[in-house]
Amino acid sequence: MAKVKGPLFSLAASGQIAKTLVYMSWKGIADVRKYVIPANPNTAGQQEQRGFFSTAVGQWHTDGFTAVDVAAWNLYALALKVAQSGFNVCTKLKVLALVAGNAWSKLVNCLVTAITAVGCTVTVTGVVAKVAKLYIGTSKTSMFTEFVGVDTAGEYVFTITDLSALTKYYFYIKNTFADDDGRTGIYSFTTIAA
Repeated sequence: MAKVKGPLFSLAASGQIAKTLVYMSWKGIADVRKYVIPANPNTAGQQEQRGFFSTAVGQWHTDGFTAVDVAAWNLYALALKVAQSGFNVCTKLKVLALVAGNAWSKLVNCLVTAITAVGCTVTVTGVVAKVAKLYIGTSKTSMFTEFVGVDTAGEYVFTITDLSALTKYYFYIKNTFADDDGRTGIYSFTTIAA
């Protein structure tokens, strides 16, 4: 890699010249490289991976996420400390599930209701006849207390107890059914005064 200062007699340059040279900035370093047409062998493996990705992106748009669900996925991405959006994280998890041959049952429309000083009720729309658990804690990176959801006609209902007053809690919900990788982003709520 050639480092250049003042490429093309200017302070900065980007783009290509006559399909021979490409000027760009790479990790803050001005760089110039030979123009190369990327290879695309279009193998069966690539087609399969592209199919997984296409399916995952399509599901993001059709799963029925509410604004609260999208915010939860964004908070999950933030908790992972990666430069990604909630869309990127969700899509990645769905692709990994598809590659592993696992199902992904959507969990959407999460609502926190009946918030008291010591508990609340959480409902989420999911797939019936499966098992979901809610993991909760006071940090978005450590949620170890778990509650099992009760399946009621396509919704899981979680009754959360033994919380502290005026405390912010974070939680996520995950399918624990065999070969099902469905989960939610990270939601939060604050309990009220006693």
